[in-house]
Order: sequence, then structure tokens, then C-alpha cells
Amino acid sequence: MRKIIILAVMACSAGSMSAQNAKGQFSVKPMAGINISTINGGETDDPYKSKVGFTGGAELEYGVSDWLGLSLGVMYSQQGAKVETSSTTKQAAELGGDYTIQTTKKGKLKTDYLNLPLMANFYIPAVKGLSVKTGIQLGILISGKLNVETDPKVIEVPNNFYNHMISDYPNIPKECLTMTEFCKSVDFGIPLGLSYEFKNIVLDARYYFGMTNCEDINKIPKELYSQIPISLKDIKNRYFSITLGYRFRL
Repeated sequence: MRKIIILAVMACSAGSMSAQNAKGQFSVKPMAGINISTINGGETDDPYKSKVGFTGGAELEYGVSDWLGLSLGVMYSQQGAKVETSSTTKQAAELGGDYTIQTTKKGKLKTDYLNLPLMANFYIPAVKGLSVKTGIQLGILISGKLNVETDPKVIEVPNNFYNHMISDYPNIPKECLTMTEFCKSVDFGIPLGLSYEFKNIVLDARYYFGMTNCEDINKIPKELYSQIPISLKDIKNRYFSITLGYRFRL
């Protein structure tokens, strides 16, 4: 009976440690998933909306204690944001009266980073496999591209101006802008997250708060900066990631 009890305790202990590293143990965790990213900052009339991208890489973790692990990761991350905004202005016409122009801006900010998260993983004893994590993250820019199309259209003309139609008013051409040199080469921020592990399979969810301005005004020629149809001033990376990984103990 004593042997059975000892074996049962050992099995339970092994099972409880299967959801994390034992003290002094290393493990590596390949992982892949999606980012839902956007940009925080800029002017209020130039809103950025979320876009979906891929993320993938691996993390190396060391068990400091039964409840604490330290990990260093290398993650490829597709980030950025969609640009969608619309505004209206009135303009005097040679035909007489004021006509209304609606200007729509649509595009995408695409940035690819190699992210290096250094995380402290706090394992919750009451919930087997659950951990809370936080730390710091350094992002190295791989590529950045901004595409924006500005499309002005006449949408309203004076009702009392004879028989003139919208088509009689001047057509304003679309403007397209592509920029590849405007992002800083390094990004820094704080990731916060939760993960749950079951039989070495790890579901991880994180939110990243960028702390540095993404844009490097020194990379943009002054004559071009004035033509940018959206605000790039004081913008910071934000993204929510969900990944699925598998832990290999070394």
C-alpha cells in the first residue's frame, strides 16, 4: 500500500510539473498564430483601424522556481494598421454657388518586425497550466510600407443653380502615396499576457504596448512630409496576438 501511495504522489507531482518547467530545467517552444494590430496616436481626424497579420517563432524558457520561469523569444511579426477616414469641405465654383467635396482616404501601413520578448512567466498554483506573463520587448524593423489613396469626389451642388449636375463640376484626380522609408529601425514596448498549457500544447494570448514613436521624421524629405494625407506624428505600435505552441523540454 505504501508503494502505491508513493507512486501515486510521484505521478501527481510529475503531472503538476508537466505544465511548466521544473526548477533548473530549460525548454523550447515553437509557436505560430495571428496578430490583430493597429496604431495608437496621430491626429484625431486620421483614425487607424485594425489589420490581421501572421506571427511565428520560438521561445527558450528556464525554470527559476516551481512558480516562475524566464523566457527569451524570437518572433517574426506582421504589424501595422488600416487607414480609413472621410471628410467633407465646401468650395466655391466658377459656375456659381458652393459645392461639397467628400474626401476618402484608404490604405494600409504594413510593418514587419523581428521581435525579441524577454518575459517573466508566473505560474498560478491554483489553476494547473495557467500562467500570467509580462516583460519587455525589443522590435527590429525588417520592412515598412505605407500605401494611401486619397479620393475626392463632388457629392453635392447648389439646388437652385439652373440645370447643372454634379458631372458639370471639376473632377479632382485621385492621389496615391507609397512610402517605404519612414519607420524607426527599433521599437520598444511592454507585452502582457496569459497562457494555458495542456499536455505540452500551449495557447498564448498577449497584448503589446509600444512605448516609442514608430515614425522617424528624419527619414522623410520635408517636401514629401507635407503631402502625406494622414498623420504619422507620435504613432505607437499596438497589437493583440494569439499563438499555439508546443513545449519541448531539454
